[in-house]
Amino acid sequence: MRHSRVLKGCGILAGAFCALGSLTGVAEAQVGTAQSVNFGQALVSNSCALSTSDGSIGVRTNRNLITSDQSEGGTYSGALVPATISVSSNLGSTGFVKVENPTLSGGTSAAASQVKLGSTGAWGSSAQALLGADGSMTAMPLHVKFTSSGRFATGTYTASATVSCYDGV
Repeated sequence: MRHSRVLKGCGILAGAFCALGSLTGVAEAQVGTAQSVNFGQALVSNSCALSTSDGSIGVRTNRNLITSDQSEGGTYSGALVPATISVSSNLGSTGFVKVENPTLSGGTSAAASQVKLGSTGAWGSSAQALLGADGSMTAMPLHVKFTSSGRFATGTYTASATVSCYDGV
């Protein structure tokens, strides 16, 4: 009956553990050698997975513009379809995507080569977009535009651009 005060509120099954936990002033002595416990290493690094889909370009009927952007106006030969970029990373909101080096291959060199990220972005020789707080970016359209100082020669043209992921820390 003397222990009933010590066990009060501990419950029937937990009584033994509760009683052990309430012992104070018990002498202790280490038996055997202490052992160190080690944990394997953790590699902390930046990661950024870019996912892209190709677009397609068309030429304006007067042959002075090749683009993927329908908002440029005019009548075109070919399908104008933007490429898309999406990102999954651990960079957080300090990360960003940069598009650069718009390149046109074909019969005539372009007088100006530009890219635009998003539907309302600005044209430039490069473009960038910030990642979200979680380090991701949902599919964003990427457009290219090439102008000629005269007219593009007849032939087949292809376009490309370089997409990279950066940590802006």
